[in-house]
Amino acid sequence: MTIRFAPATFACAAGLCAASLLASGAALAQQSQALKEIPADKAKLTGAMTVDYNSRSLRSTSGTDLYEISDLSVADLMILKGSVQRTPGKSLVYSVKFDVINPSNPSQVAREVAILRGDLQIDANGRYIPDAGRLRIDVVKGNQTSSPFGGSIQGRNVTRWWEVAEQLRRAQKEADKIYSRMVDGKVVSIQVKNPDPLRFERTQLAAGPFSFLPDVRVSGNLDYDYELGNWLTDANGVTFAYTVADKSFTDRVSGSIRFVEENGNFTDKAGKKKPYTGYYEYNLRWNEQAVNTDQSFFDASAAQAQSDAFFSSADQSKPGLYGRVFYNDSEDACKRVKGDNGRDKCVGPTRSEVTWDLKAEKLTYAQLANWVKLEMLILGPLTDE
Repeated sequence: MTIRFAPATFACAAGLCAASLLASGAALAQQSQALKEIPADKAKLTGAMTVDYNSRSLRSTSGTDLYEISDLSVADLMILKGSVQRTPGKSLVYSVKFDVINPSNPSQVAREVAILRGDLQIDANGRYIPDAGRLRIDVVKGNQTSSPFGGSIQGRNVTRWWEVAEQLRRAQKEADKIYSRMVDGKVVSIQVKNPDPLRFERTQLAAGPFSFLPDVRVSGNLDYDYELGNWLTDANGVTFAYTVADKSFTDRVSGSIRFVEENGNFTDKAGKKKPYTGYYEYNLRWNEQAVNTDQSFFDASAAQAQSDAFFSSADQSKPGLYGRVFYNDSEDACKRVKGDNGRDKCVGPTRSEVTWDLKAEKLTYAQLANWVKLEMLILGPLTDE
C-alpha cells in the first residue's frame, strides 16, 4: 500500500514550514517538540553500520576507509542512512540522508528530506575543522535551508594505528588523571594514565533537519584511555548549549563509554541473532550532580571495587543514554607490523560490523538529536581501535 501525504500539511509537521509560519503559534508548538521527553517505548537509538578499513587492508590500494550507515533510527524522530569516506589524517567526506517522521503521525515518513554532506577536514595538528569543507545539513525538500557545522575538534594526539603502541608505552610512564562520579550518594573515583583528549573547541552542530532542532555549541572533552580502550568525561563533562523559543539551555553530559572485548551473540532489532567480538557499553548521564574536585580521591588499595562501581550501569533510572554498540571485527588481509615481542601482528581490523542498541532514558528529542549529530562528527576516533 502506498501512503500519500498532503504535501503542505506534512511539510509543516516535519518542521519544513515556510518562514512566515515559523513566527506563528504553530511554530511555537513545533519548537516545544524539541523539549518534549521522548516516550519510553520510542526512546531508542538503533541501527547498523559496516566499516571497511581499506587503509589497513593489503587488498585495497585506495587507502580510503568506507563507513556505510543503514537505518540508524533516532527514536520516532528520524532515520539516517548513507556513507562517510575517510582518508586517515586528512578528511572525512559525508553523504548521509535523513528520513523524517511526522511527529503528529509516526506512520508517515518523508524520505530523504535532508542530507548531511560536505567534508570534515583534518589539519596537520590533528584538528577537525568542519567549516573548511563546508560540512552542513541541507534540507532539500519543502522549505529548503542549509545549516553549517563549525568550530573545531582537537583530535586525539594519536589517531594513526602505527603510533598506538608508542602512545600506550608513554601512557604507562606519564601523568595520571582522576575521574569521579556519584554512586548511591558516594563519590567513587578511578585513575587513568595519560588519557588522550578529544577536545571540543566551540564546536557547532548544525540545526535541523526539523526546524525545532536548533544549532548547538559543544565544549568539553571526551578522554580516551589507551590501556583499557574506554572513553570518559572529566569533571567538566561535555556541554551542549542551545536556544529553543528564545530560552537558553545548557546540558552537561558526563559518564563513560566502556570497551569490553569478548565474543558472544546478541539479537538485533529485527530479531536476528548476530555474533560480536566486543562492544562499547554506554553509561552517559545528562545533568547529573557534578563532583567537586576536592571530593575526588583515588584509593589504590580499592582500585577494582572503585572501577566496578564507576562503570556500573545498574541504575538506569536517571536521564541518560544506556546500552551497547556491538562490533563484529575481522582482520582478513590486514597489514602487519612488529609487536613488542618482535612478532608480526595485524594493525587492526579491516572490517567492522557495528550495531547500535541504545536506550534514551528521560531525554528530550533535542538532547538525543544533539548527541547523534556529535557522534556523526567523531565517527573516526570512536571506531579507530
